[in-house]
Amino acid sequence: MKTVSIYTCHHKPSAFLDSSVIKPIHVGKANSLNVICCDGDDTGDNISYKNPFYCELTAHYWVWKNAIPTDYVGFMHYRRHFNFSDDQQKPEDNWGMVNCDEINAGYQDEFGLNEKQILKLLENTDLIVPCKWSVKSAGSNNNYHHYKVSEHLHIKDYQTAIDVLLRQHPEYSSAVKHFNTAVDGYYTNMYVMKKPLFDEYSAWLFGILDELEDEIAFENYSAQEKRVIGHISERLFNIFIIFKLESENLRIKEVQRTFIKNETFNGKLGPYYSERNIPIVICSDDNYAMSLGALVNSIVQNSSSNHNYDIVILDNGLSQRNKERVKNLVTHTANMNVRYFDINAFKEIKDAYIRPPFTAATYSRLFIPKLFTDFEKVLFIDTDTVVESDLAELIETPLGDNLVAAVQDIVMEGFVKFGNIARSDAGVQTAEEYLKTRLGMADTDNYFQGGIIVFNIDQMNKESIFEKLMAAMKGQSYWFLDQDIMNKVFYGRVHFLPMEWNVYHGNGHTDVFYPNLKFSTYMRFLSARRNPKMIHFAGENKPWNTDKVDFYDNFIKNIQGTPWEKEVYDRLIDAENSGQSTAIALQPVLLQTRIKNKLMPYVNRFAPAGSKRRSVIAKCYYKFRRVVIG
Repeated sequence: MKTVSIYTCHHKPSAFLDSSVIKPIHVGKANSLNVICCDGDDTGDNISYKNPFYCELTAHYWVWKNAIPTDYVGFMHYRRHFNFSDDQQKPEDNWGMVNCDEINAGYQDEFGLNEKQILKLLENTDLIVPCKWSVKSAGSNNNYHHYKVSEHLHIKDYQTAIDVLLRQHPEYSSAVKHFNTAVDGYYTNMYVMKKPLFDEYSAWLFGILDELEDEIAFENYSAQEKRVIGHISERLFNIFIIFKLESENLRIKEVQRTFIKNETFNGKLGPYYSERNIPIVICSDDNYAMSLGALVNSIVQNSSSNHNYDIVILDNGLSQRNKERVKNLVTHTANMNVRYFDINAFKEIKDAYIRPPFTAATYSRLFIPKLFTDFEKVLFIDTDTVVESDLAELIETPLGDNLVAAVQDIVMEGFVKFGNIARSDAGVQTAEEYLKTRLGMADTDNYFQGGIIVFNIDQMNKESIFEKLMAAMKGQSYWFLDQDIMNKVFYGRVHFLPMEWNVYHGNGHTDVFYPNLKFSTYMRFLSARRNPKMIHFAGENKPWNTDKVDFYDNFIKNIQGTPWEKEVYDRLIDAENSGQSTAIALQPVLLQTRIKNKLMPYVNRFAPAGSKRRSVIAKCYYKFRRVVIG
């Protein structure tokens, strides 16, 4: 039986096709620290770094030089595919594309995107190409004119390529003229061809492009204009095919192309290490880069040579500079690796309810069961933390059939005791009412804090937990967003960790809030602070903004020696010089807050915290506030 390999070119997380003969490849991988759940074009003999200029040709070059040979070789795009089905009369748009909503099983069946149908179409065929597209559809006179008038293209570059081609291969003169004056052609660099033809074409093409690099220069080109080599190669492909058709009995077959309108993602990450893998997941953006650096450094300092640490950072807008800085923290640690994944790849996250100060990335934890489905367990830890112990200890914690392991949220315990008001689509409720009715938690003490969580992925896979998380999230609003969703879905299936694994720094209120908790809780809080294994800088008062918070020294020792050390000291000095001191900066007090503060001593006497009377007053206050000031 004939063999075939068709490569789909991806530059960002996207949906992969199921067939084993259709192989996704990450183009331009050398220029990105992010992973997209498929192999890159940056190994072996490669030109991956040229991707901004060569486009999908960097994948073409990699396949030519490195891939395991098959009888046929082809290329498609992450959202443009061939219609390999028997029905080649699908309705097309002005650009010659059959538009489809998204990649799913039905789409792949309809368009024959499987090995059997692909091989059937390849019978007695040397080359499969897209149906010719007429440039007149874009208002152009012919192919040469189309390049000349196209936005972001410069005709002098194409003409230079033609000059190079004819110097190397003067016998192509007729083919050049044929294509340039024709009104149609095979566009988008998509094809499937026999391996010997592919090798011949590759040597011919890259021979021309190598010389072309000496002949052209960017003249303040934009990023779009710099994609010049990719655009030129589309035309060279046509010239090559015309010449082969004129000189050989080449068996060619034209088929339709599809276009995917809605981008989705269906990939998954695998363990970086084959054994003793400790997966650690963190989500961060540039605002928390220095905190991320301190956390990763603390993980390094507390790691063990008995384990391999697979750190995956869910990227929500980290700059290349900060990504490189974090990765360099582990460069000289043989048993530690850092990789990045764009959390915005999941379309579900775009429609999730958010409110300040949260962002959509807050929901990143909900997607861990899907992205890490091939893992047994995964540990998530908040960016605004540092550790004082080896995180491998948590991964080794037996979970049984529990879905997660986490630490009880004693702040929520306080909210319940003091009658704090919850904000959600359930209306105005006390914290206790909210937990019991909205989240279905009969025992409110079982609410956990999301700063550090061990996910039991094996068990979640068995119970389709990801789908339950998405159902709970879709179209609904919660007080503490994804943390509430997890408490709702995981209720009764939580292994509670010692409080030492999530010790609050207090946010400047250590002696105000916590002593008023249940005495036994307060004692556990004080005990955990004596020997913390993880310190959580939750709240607005962070140690990179002020040195007047608890555990400041634990943060600063982990920032020392990192690229962010000077930045942290500069921030603290600026705060000092601006007159704020490094004490916690006072924020402007709103009028309604000043009125509330004046009334609170009388309210406390009439309606003590935790009383039913206090709850009634609080509800009335928040209803009034919503009506009057929103």
